[in-house]
Order: sequence, then structure tokens, then C-alpha cells
Amino acid sequence: MPPTPLSKTAAFNLPQVLAQALALHEQGRLAEAESLYAQILAVRPDHYDALQMLGMIKLARGQTAEALRLVAAAMGTRQPSPQILVNHGMILDAMGRREEALDSFDKAIKLKSRFAEAHNNRAAVLATLGRDEEALESCRKAIAIKPDYVEAHYNRGTSLRALGRLDEALKAFDRALALRPNYAKAHNNRGGALEMLDRSEEALAAFERALAIDPNFTEARTNRSRLLGVLGRYDEALASFAQGLAANPNDPELYCQRGRLLIELNRNDEAGADFERALALKPGYADAAFAGCFGELPIVYRAESEVAGRRAAYAQKLAALSADAEAGRLQGDLMKAIAVRQPFLLAYQGGDDRDLQSRYGAMIHRIVARQFEQAPLPPPPAPGEPIRVGIVSAFFNRHSNWKIPIKGWLSQLDRRRFKLYGYHLVVKRDEETALAEKMCARFVNRALDVPGWRREILADAPHVLIYPGLLMDNTSLQLAAQRLAPVQMNSWGHPETSGLPTLDYFLSSDLMEPPGAEALYTEKLVRLPNLSFHYEPPRASQIVMTRAELGLRADATAYWCGQSVYKYLPQYDDVFARIAAEAGNVQFVFLRHQGGPLVNEIFQDRLARAFAARDLNAADHCIFHGRLGQAQFVAAMGLCDVFLDSIGWSGCNSAMESLPNDLPIVTTPGPYMRGRHSAAILEMMGMGDTVAATIDDYVALAVRLARQPEERQALRRRLAENKHKLFNDRACVTALENLIEAAVRGA
Repeated sequence: MPPTPLSKTAAFNLPQVLAQALALHEQGRLAEAESLYAQILAVRPDHYDALQMLGMIKLARGQTAEALRLVAAAMGTRQPSPQILVNHGMILDAMGRREEALDSFDKAIKLKSRFAEAHNNRAAVLATLGRDEEALESCRKAIAIKPDYVEAHYNRGTSLRALGRLDEALKAFDRALALRPNYAKAHNNRGGALEMLDRSEEALAAFERALAIDPNFTEARTNRSRLLGVLGRYDEALASFAQGLAANPNDPELYCQRGRLLIELNRNDEAGADFERALALKPGYADAAFAGCFGELPIVYRAESEVAGRRAAYAQKLAALSADAEAGRLQGDLMKAIAVRQPFLLAYQGGDDRDLQSRYGAMIHRIVARQFEQAPLPPPPAPGEPIRVGIVSAFFNRHSNWKIPIKGWLSQLDRRRFKLYGYHLVVKRDEETALAEKMCARFVNRALDVPGWRREILADAPHVLIYPGLLMDNTSLQLAAQRLAPVQMNSWGHPETSGLPTLDYFLSSDLMEPPGAEALYTEKLVRLPNLSFHYEPPRASQIVMTRAELGLRADATAYWCGQSVYKYLPQYDDVFARIAAEAGNVQFVFLRHQGGPLVNEIFQDRLARAFAARDLNAADHCIFHGRLGQAQFVAAMGLCDVFLDSIGWSGCNSAMESLPNDLPIVTTPGPYMRGRHSAAILEMMGMGDTVAATIDDYVALAVRLARQPEERQALRRRLAENKHKLFNDRACVTALENLIEAAVRGA
């Protein structure tokens, strides 16, 4: 029942009204408390407690300017108490004035050193500023004063998670939940830590627990829906987003997150509609603007004409995004938005991307430069002092980028001349991670944010940083866009120029680069000798598979086509149909995309149309296999007769892994480095006769090998005799060592 307003004639018992207002406030009955505070201020406009408490109600309603006015007015009536200084700091924090908020908390602590609330709020602001080590110290002080302080345990867990100390973070969240089992935010952040530890099912359960407590908890809803997508439970993920939007139809974050999932399902037009809706609800929303731009790059294309259309749309949106970023029209955390979506799929369109990447790289550099000051850089090493070389990657584990080129460079660089550092940007570990750690003077393997990684790298004062896989993870780009070492290098884990003005060199392969390739890079192109990487002989698979298990006919000639689906452009679909039409009893083994089903449906439909155009049934010739482990992958290749290289984006790691099977390779070099991997491998072995000059030659060669099994056997014997030329190549390592010396010492 609301309080009855006092009549003008009634006696006004101010202490009694204040006590009633404070009780209502504590019960969460804010409207009733607000009415009483207003009555007090009508009688006593300078009443200290009524001013500050009414200010806190305004803060709870998001009316921060009015909250600040009221609390500042209270502070002007007398010497501020520790409590009002904390309240003042909370309002400043809500307004984004965080350094001022810290100052207010520090003043409260100066007046009352054992003030747990002040220490805890200080910790929360420090964490927001990325100063998590300091935040932990504030949490420690708060908990020492008040051991059962739930929010302090929660804030401690949040900072521990940001610092990559995930097991400790889980313990902190568990302590908070032991004190308050229905603490939805703690369940949600606990789920985030579990997800970072690859404990996805437990993470999902934590997000669902948070939602059971608070069905309108948008962040938990988003996390649950997104993780369902990661787990491949796409229908459930979309249903979860729909449920969230039904309850919160004006939530731009939910639209943006659903759009990101739709991109992964190759439903780009639907994704675009979601991003437009998010931007309409929240103009300038950076996450939606970035995702909407890069959402113009689908995983696969339905037809060749779509490639040009999407490329033009992407160029237009990139120009608009760059202009908005430059003019300050984007709102939100731009560093986070950079990681929302990147132009990874641009290179798979088969074009010259230098101009587009130059615009992209310049935009990213400007955004990052506003966030971070230029770091102090070390002087050149003294004579005899080893050069400090850092490698920044998310793939110090079983991954193609580790195999090519990281492992070879890391293992072979001369330790007398170089001191090596590894910065593994994800928590994931395996036996290759342990091997990498042993190779480094210092190896950092933690889940850190960009400021955290910046601190770790700068602490080592590297002379050289190498980024071997830009656009393949969510963090390396924001680091590479900074100048964290005097010399910075890109390489071809993803063979695409970065466009970043902060990268000096692009480390590539002399045998793979076409003439005039310097014009394709914003970095200075370095053609390391031969293949550019040191590679150990791959092991043969110990798994025994049969052709029947792979779906192959006993008498068919089998072509291995096990590249990622997005490497196959529509304009080359007819190549498979032509080979089948001329060679007869042949089969092509493809690997299904591991994302949504639409990607595979589009690709299979394209092949069906290409085969039907030649009066053939694609199902008679095309096999689509599910996910294969490493040993199964190599064993499956061994059941085939010919490695049929993808056109435009060649296989490299897969070609090298086919070598234990001595599988003949048919390829045709494309106009860019990314389309010339297999050709370079064959050239280094002296087997260029299976490198076709044209598409017609490629078809003819593939057909001939189907018809002439004796030629295939001869090629197998030659491969067995010559593949040793590809392994343990020191020439490229020596060239890299000399490049680093010259770049750092100026020698």
C-alpha cells in the first residue's frame, strides 16, 4: 500500500518519514520510497540523506545525469561520508567516467580503510579498465574485511577469467554461488570460464541455470544460443534466439548474435536483415555494423554471378564502415567489434584483394591506435646479444598452421642467435602445445584479452614479432595492428595480405609466388627459398580402412578432393562433370562442411546441376564424407588413386600429408600464391609433368590417369623416390635467420 502524502497542515515528522523511506528502499519498493524522499526535499531541499538516496533511485532507473546532480548536491551540504563517496563513484562508473569513479572510491577508502563495498566497487571499475591484477588486489581486501561478500567473490572470478586463470576463476564463482545459489550473473560467468576450458556441455548447463533463475537475462540467453550453434545444435540455437526475441523484441544484441549464427549457416540475407534491425534499434551499433559488412562474404556461392555481386556489396559496405569508424559514428566497444567478424572468406573469392585489404587494415589500425598508446620499443640488441623473436598464434597445437610454417621455424631457428617466445592465444592444449612450450624461452598459454596480451608481449620486449595466421582467430589482428616490436612480420597461415601499416614483411615461398606478386601485398614480400617451411616426413596412418567404408566402388578410379568446401568456386564445378564424362567409371571423394547443412546442400546442388548438364547423375560419381580424424584423413587418401587439387586455392598441408601414400597429384597453378601450393611441391620434387597449364589440360591429365593405371603406378614410384627433397629443408630457415638479423641489426 503506497504511503499517504502528508497534508500541509499535518505535523511533518522528518525522521519518521526518512526511516519509512529507507525501509521501502531496502525492500525494493522504489516508487514509494521516491515519493517520500521527494516529500522530505520539499520541506528540506538540502537534506543530505534524502538527496543521496533519491540519487541512487535515479541511478537504478538509468537516469545517471539526475542521479549525479542529486548526489553532488548532497555532497555540497557537508563533508562527504565514505558511503556517499562510494555512491558518487557508482554513478560516475555508470556514466563511463571511470577514472573519476576510481578517485571517488579511493577517497572513501582513505576515510575508511576497512570499507569492503568501496574496495569491491573499485575492483569492478579496474576490471572494466582491463586492470585485472589491480582488481584482484581490491577484491582480496574486500574479502579480507567481509569473507562472505558475494559480489567480491564474483568480481574476483571475473578478473581471474580475464587473466586466463580459469581454474581459480571457477573456484571464485563456486564460492559466490555457495553463498548465493541463485546468483544468475555468477552462473553465467562460470559458464564463460567453462567454455574457455572447452567444457562446453558444462558451460551450457551453467548458462541454462542462469536463465532458469532469470528468464530475461539477455547475456545468458545469448551465450546459450551461441554455444548451441558452436555445438552444431542449430535448430535449438535458432529456437533459443526466437524465444529471447519474443520476450525482448527490441534487444539489438539478440538480433546481432542471431545474425552471426545465420552467417555460419550461410543464410547471409537473413543475417543481414537481423543486423539491419539491430542497427535500427541501436544506431551506430559497432558489432552489428562489422558483422553486417563481413556478412556479405558467404561460405559458399550458389553461382558464379553471386561472387561478383557479393564482392561489390562487400566493397560498398566496407567503404561505409570505414567512413563511420573515421567519423566516430560507431557506438560500443570497437575492439570487441573487430573480433565479431573478419574478412577471412574474402580470399576465397579468387580475386586480387590488396585494395580491399588495404582499406580494411587502415581502418583497423586507426581503431586500435585510438585505444592504445604507442608502446616503448626496445633498442637493437647489443653485439652478441640474442635477438628476441616472438611468434603470436592461436595454433600452437594440432593444426595446419602449426605444421606449416610455425613448427619448422620454431624448432630450427638458431638458439645462439635468437631467443624465442611463444604467445598461444587460446587455452586449448595438446601434445604439440607441450612441444612448442619446450622450444621457447618463455611460452604464454592463457585466455587473455587484448590488453592482457599486449602486457605479456611488451614485458618480453621482443625485437621481432611474427604473426603466421592472421584472420584465423579473434585476437591476433588487434595485436598485429599495434606496433609491439620494432620489426613485425606476417606469413601465410592464411595467404592474404593484411593491409595493416604495422606489418613490415610478408614471409612467403619463392616457388609459390607468381611473377610480380610484390604488387599484391601491403607488406614487403619476402620470397623464402623453396616452399618456405621446414617440414618433417609425415607418418603413414596406422588405421586400416576399406574402399567400401569410404563408399568407393572396387573398380572405380577414385579422386581425392578433400579440401574445405569453400575452396571450390562455382565456375569450376563443370571440371568434375567433364572428367566423369570422359573417364567413365570414376568417383570424387569430398568432405562435408562441418557447419550448417545449407553449405553442403548448396555445393551438392551445384554439382548435381553440373553433372546433369552432361546427362550424368552426380550421385553416381560424388561421395560426401563426414568429419575425419587425422589418421582417418591420411588413410582415406590412401584408398584413392589420384589427388585432384582444388583450383584457385590449392591444397598444401593436405598435399604434404598425402605423401606417405605416394598419391599422384594433379594441379593447375592459379594467378595468386594461394593457388600454387601443390604446383610448388611438385616442382621441388622435379615432377612438374602433372602440373597442368590450363583447365583443359587439367581435365585431360585427370582423365588420362584414370584410363592408364600403369602411368599412375609410375608416378607413385617417382613420388616415393623424390619426396625426400621436400623434408627438413634448411635453406628457408637460413634465409629467415638472415632476414631477421638484417632487419633488426641493420646488417
